[in-house]
Amino acid sequence: MLKSWFWVVLLGVFSTQVACAMPPMKPMGSPPPGCHVAMPHRFFHHPMIPMLLPLAEMRSYGLHLSDQQVSTLAIWHNRHMRIAVPLMKRVRKDKKALHAALLRGAGRGTVHELVERLEHDHMRLLGLEVAQVRIVHKTLSPDQWHKIVGMYQHMPPMRFMMMHH
Repeated sequence: MLKSWFWVVLLGVFSTQVACAMPPMKPMGSPPPGCHVAMPHRFFHHPMIPMLLPLAEMRSYGLHLSDQQVSTLAIWHNRHMRIAVPLMKRVRKDKKALHAALLRGAGRGTVHELVERLEHDHMRLLGLEVAQVRIVHKTLSPDQWHKIVGMYQHMPPMRFMMMHH
C-alpha cells in the first residue's frame, strides 16, 4: 500500500512540473470599469451603454416578469435585431473598406465618403442601444427596474459577441 501511494505522489509531482514548465497564457485585457460589453472594435459598440435587454431576457424568471412584459421585450428585440444585425454587418464591411482604402492611398473623396457612412451607421447603432435601455425601463415596474440595475452593477464583466453573426 505504501508503494502505491509513493507512485501516486511521484506521478503528481511530475505532472505538476510539466504543467509549470508550460509558458503562461497571455491574459486578455479587461474591459473598463462598468463595461459589460467588450468588443474587438470599440467603434462598433459603446461600452458605457448598459445592455439591459439581454439581461432582462436572461433573468426574466428572477425579475418576476409577467408574460406581457416578456412578450413586449421579445417583440421589441426581434424587430430591432432585424435592423441592427445588417447595420452591424455593413459597419464591419465599411470599416474593412476604409482600412483597405487608407492602405492603398485612396483619394480624400473616397475616404470621406466611407467615414461619413460609418458615422451615420454608428449613430443609428447608438440610437438602438439607447432605445433598448429605454424599452426595458418603460416595460419594467420600478421595483423590477431597481432590481435589474442592481444585477447589472454587480455582474462580472461579460463579453457579448453580437458582432460575430
